[in-house]
Amino acid sequence: MSAPTASSQAHTRIFLYSHPRTRSNLFMKLMETHPEVINKHYPFMFAFLDGPDASEETRVNRVKASGLTKEEYNKKYKDVTYQTGLDDMEKLFAKASAEGKICVIKEHTYYMLEPKLIKANISCPHHEMPRPAMVDNKFDVVGSGKDVDINFPIPNPSLLPDRIVASVSPVIIIRHPMFTFPSYVRASSIFGATVFDTEFMIMATCRWQRMVYDFYRAYYNNIDPEGKKDWPVVIDGDKLVQDTQGQMKKFCALTGMDESLVRYSWDASNVKLDKILHAFIGTIAESTCVIRGLDASNTTLEEEVKKWTEEWDENVAQKIKMEVESSMEDYEHLLKFSI
Repeated sequence: MSAPTASSQAHTRIFLYSHPRTRSNLFMKLMETHPEVINKHYPFMFAFLDGPDASEETRVNRVKASGLTKEEYNKKYKDVTYQTGLDDMEKLFAKASAEGKICVIKEHTYYMLEPKLIKANISCPHHEMPRPAMVDNKFDVVGSGKDVDINFPIPNPSLLPDRIVASVSPVIIIRHPMFTFPSYVRASSIFGATVFDTEFMIMATCRWQRMVYDFYRAYYNNIDPEGKKDWPVVIDGDKLVQDTQGQMKKFCALTGMDESLVRYSWDASNVKLDKILHAFIGTIAESTCVIRGLDASNTTLEEEVKKWTEEWDENVAQKIKMEVESSMEDYEHLLKFSI
């Protein structure tokens, strides 16, 4: 991608379309250090995984890992719905606007997709859930706020209202599947998940990220091809780790933020995490700075398959390898547009 154009526009609603194990937690940690940012992680994740809108198939292993009875689990998550997620997000937009802050929302893309799109794009049996009931209460709209007709060349692939999708500044984070897929297998094993589960098949793709990129790119080409030529912003998680400040300088230039206010070290969290959360966010929670590791420049898929075979077995290793290879076209396409 060519050098991004510095923005004269203030981007006050930034939406990170994330994906498991892509360094999205690092990106959000960096955003949290900026004094002008208010953020929210996962407004819809737990509705997808645990709430009354979740599929029974998805919830089974999580109930077991929680240590709760099914009745206790249902009571704990009974109000965790897509509707409450949308309401809370809109209220945070309003709060950020009132305080003159930048609102940064992060959610894994496939937790927000139309159920019919998920079913149509994965190659294993999957029960299509009904579309969650959601009403746009417009908690972020000041005054009467007239509705504006929005014409998308490609239909909105998400469950979010069209006006929200059109109003946010979209950021898509990716990382080489050779690292994201086995990392997810490692973390999700805490609740008994395996590579042969439907959840792995939904996760083990870059298709959702490309779907969102193509949707926005078509929309921006229609409304403002020159002004929006750098959007949606694509961040590669491995670049973010290897050249953290360089990546943040580019990102802040695009969004009109002051990069000098970003901090690159922080205090470790002292919040006690349950075992499931620790498996997924323990490393970033306990960190005090960027932790560097392997990227695609210093290993190969063949070398990683050997490691996976030792860590799990041949069947698991080959399954991960197959999904990595099938995801490369979408990943490499998105990588071309990364900052």
